[in-house]
Amino acid sequence: MPHVEQVWQANMQVYGVDKVWKQMNREVIVAARCTVERLMRRLGLRGVMRGKVVRTSRLRMSD
Repeated sequence: MPHVEQVWQANMQVYGVDKVWKQMNREVIVAARCTVERLMRRLGLRGVMRGKVVRTSRLRMSD
């Protein structure tokens, strides 16, 4: 758990599970991806979500 949090903090708290897992492997800290996912969920850590705003419906303006 301390390794997961340290990697996440070192990368400005924007890394998600995949990037934290890959960075840990680069630093020769071997862990399964599902383990990293579980630990991040337990610690309450999430990566930044980027993308378009999802619109589910359109409001129609009457003339």
